[in-house]
Amino acid sequence: MSPENILNSAIEGIKSGMNSVENKYDSHIREKAIEEVNKKIAEKGLEINQIENDDYESMISDLSKDIRADYAKKAAQGLFAFIGIDMLLGI
Repeated sequence: MSPENILNSAIEGIKSGMNSVENKYDSHIREKAIEEVNKKIAEKGLEINQIENDDYESMISDLSKDIRADYAKKAAQGLFAFIGIDMLLGI
């Protein structure tokens, strides 16, 4: 196998790995959103089958955006805290 083929193979492997992680992350967020939406629907005394499919998907989509934003905020806060501790300790 030529060095060029090895490099292309490695790049393709990295891309597929990144896609796999991204798909798992999206699935995780969607599952969390579905759980929350179902919980909110139940709290209102309704059944899921009483909600139009488009409305249900819209609620899931909106909540998914909120969950993504919350995760991003927490990640940034963690990074800033790490940097602050890093600067404080001089590591």
